[in-house]
Amino acid sequence: MNALQPLPVGTSDFAELRARNELYIDKTAPMAALLDGPSKYCFLARPRRFGKSLLVSTLESLFQGRTDLFQGTHVCDRAPRSPNWLWPAPTPVIRLNMNEFDAEDAAMLNAGLYDRIDAYFDHFQAPRPRASGARRAATLFPYLLSALAALAGKAAVLIDEYDHPLLHNLDNPELPRIQTLLARFYGILKSRDAQLRFVFLTGITRFARTSIFSGLNNLLDISHDPAFNGLLGFTEQEVSQCLTPYMAGLMDAHRHSLSNAAVQLRERYKLRERYNGYRFAPGVPDDLRVYNPFSLLTCLQTKVLDNYWAETGVPSFLPQMLLTHDCDLRDLRRLPSDAVLGGSLTAEQLARLWQRPRPAEATALHWAGPVLSKVMFQTGYLTLTLDPETGRYVTDLPNLEVTASFVQELLPYMLRNARFAFAHLTDVCQAVLDRDPEAMKAAGNRLLATLTHLEHTPRETYYQSLLHLALLSLQYRAHAQAEVTLHRGRPDVVVAMARDVVIMELKMDDASEDPLAQAERKAYYPKYIDQGQKAYVWGITIGRQERAILDIVQKIHSGRDLQSPAR
Repeated sequence: MNALQPLPVGTSDFAELRARNELYIDKTAPMAALLDGPSKYCFLARPRRFGKSLLVSTLESLFQGRTDLFQGTHVCDRAPRSPNWLWPAPTPVIRLNMNEFDAEDAAMLNAGLYDRIDAYFDHFQAPRPRASGARRAATLFPYLLSALAALAGKAAVLIDEYDHPLLHNLDNPELPRIQTLLARFYGILKSRDAQLRFVFLTGITRFARTSIFSGLNNLLDISHDPAFNGLLGFTEQEVSQCLTPYMAGLMDAHRHSLSNAAVQLRERYKLRERYNGYRFAPGVPDDLRVYNPFSLLTCLQTKVLDNYWAETGVPSFLPQMLLTHDCDLRDLRRLPSDAVLGGSLTAEQLARLWQRPRPAEATALHWAGPVLSKVMFQTGYLTLTLDPETGRYVTDLPNLEVTASFVQELLPYMLRNARFAFAHLTDVCQAVLDRDPEAMKAAGNRLLATLTHLEHTPRETYYQSLLHLALLSLQYRAHAQAEVTLHRGRPDVVVAMARDVVIMELKMDDASEDPLAQAERKAYYPKYIDQGQKAYVWGITIGRQERAILDIVQKIHSGRDLQSPAR
């Protein structure tokens, strides 16, 4: 048996990947379509650890005419002929990774950019302009483009992590000056159109043109183009064709009782539900949704199903924003696609979201509006899914890994003694799995007791959100959903298990209607007993003054209830 190629975990340089003979899942077909497209100014936004830097590096090798690196790929066999890319004629490439520059203030960012551009004069042996005293990157950059056009032809400019200087200075008074510097620098690219063959920018966020692209208003944004949904990440077909041999070792303890085909099917399902699910544009078929490439490759290398992206790909500012502003986590899971696709962000909007709360205000999940929902989508916490009831695309959590990230990142913000609280969280989840309302009441009150009186928010939505977030921990044993749309209403939480379902309705003790009475009046259960499940309906009452669960009343429904008047 031939040895498998090493997996490119963490490799972001295409030439290095090929030199090490690491596995390369060929993405040059959509790259060729991009380069053959209608615009030579293109932009792509994707979450962290999705392979943006490797994409930029691969484009660099293409423009450099490195045919030796592309043997066996689409472009080597079917090289396009376009005005933007003349294969294999070398093109001078200017590649900038904005993540590499220290940017605590505008002066530091300018100095880093200036030094990098200045180094390209030596690299291409191009004549420098006369010294002008002021060392401004936005002044030196046009001279480099002019020198390269005269010396070697039109240049390709590739800018990776274009938004890094902004995202890492949201709470910095220097932000407006950094924004102004970037706007001037990026604006040069339009004014030098005659000297450019191709321009490509990547980042996490889609900033509005008025924010830093006021001069560069001709960018073609392919972030939400269905044709490029698979440009980064791996589709099901790519996983089947290239990664199936790497799945050995992921078999569970019961593999001896299963055939090889059944084992492969089970392991593929585990990988899919944990790492797949990213749809960046409406209309993308389910089989063309993509896996998180970093997480999938790391899992296949370590042979351990774990949450890898949550440890490396979560922006540090996101949990703070979620809890600083009036955001109910449940609302984020059913937004129409237009809420996250329409319009762009500004640095000022993100800076306002960053405002840190006082300790007493940092405990509740609130609704932060359309800006925060866009941030959630662009950072990889939300995806688009087709709602079978409405036929429309709405937002939801992409997979189990992201679900786990919610629990790991947000609960410590909501619970003062997180380590102590997680023990009670396990008890809460077990009580639900056991369909035991008394155990749920006891464990829930122990969990609530970990909060101080300053951290409690005596609102129904707060307790509903905390309950939903806590039950997301059931991800590998049951499926917890909030505000599920049913024919006569929306229960607060539905936990679906293999044979049964627990339906929870939560009310404060001064509400006008008893929670179980509402659940019964709106008949939340028939959908589930239609499917052969037994439905456990729980009415949960929270004491506003006691800040605790006062009572959980249960009613059980089975198939014989289908003839009841409530039906």
